[in-house]
Amino acid sequence: MAEFRTIRKGPSIPEVVFQEVHKLITEGELRPGDNLPSEMELTERFGVGRSSIREAMRALQLMGVIEVIQGKGTFVREVGVSPLMIDWSRVNKIGVLSEVMEARQFIEVLLAQLSAERATEADVNTLRGALEHSQDCLEDPNTEMDTLAQAGVDFHMAIADAAHNKILAMMYRTVRDMYLEVARYTRITPEIAEARDLDHEELLVAISNGDPEEAARIMREHLEKAYQIMSANEGGKEPVSE
Repeated sequence: MAEFRTIRKGPSIPEVVFQEVHKLITEGELRPGDNLPSEMELTERFGVGRSSIREAMRALQLMGVIEVIQGKGTFVREVGVSPLMIDWSRVNKIGVLSEVMEARQFIEVLLAQLSAERATEADVNTLRGALEHSQDCLEDPNTEMDTLAQAGVDFHMAIADAAHNKILAMMYRTVRDMYLEVARYTRITPEIAEARDLDHEELLVAISNGDPEEAARIMREHLEKAYQIMSANEGGKEPVSE
């Protein structure tokens, strides 16, 4: 197992954690597909606070170096999916909401259409499971906002996989990570999450019915609503609770 050295506390702890994990990956100590230790384990091994670990992990996820798979853990991505030369200042000052949403409109409308054409019974079951998980999160008053946001995005990831186009799915993963970073600064109310899940229900019906035009229409309108909500929050936004 890769050796994680204890870090001396300083003014830029998340950046140091980021660089340490990045170094272990580039030097081959951590390889594509490896499962990273849990947040608590990393906190103990590095000797820093959980908030520093979380910030570093978000940055690594944002830049495509690692991937969080719901219910399984955090994994090192395949080399070449995203560049490993990271500019920390870019991570901290990303501010690309309009560009992220524009990319989502381009990629996800097509993914919805393709998934309606190509989804198997297993794909539809995965979509249904993702939707049910999101609804369960919404009903649980103890669900954190980060988890609620992740649950919604997991449904979109299931659509990307159901399209059966590895290149488009890979492109979506990169956009997804950047979107999640932006979404951290938007307060997702129960009302917003409920409306989101209603759209997801309609998407599930269109995909399971094999109706690509309807799936594309619903996705397009769904993303337009998401952009309006996030734009309205951008002026006076606060970080979501962790």
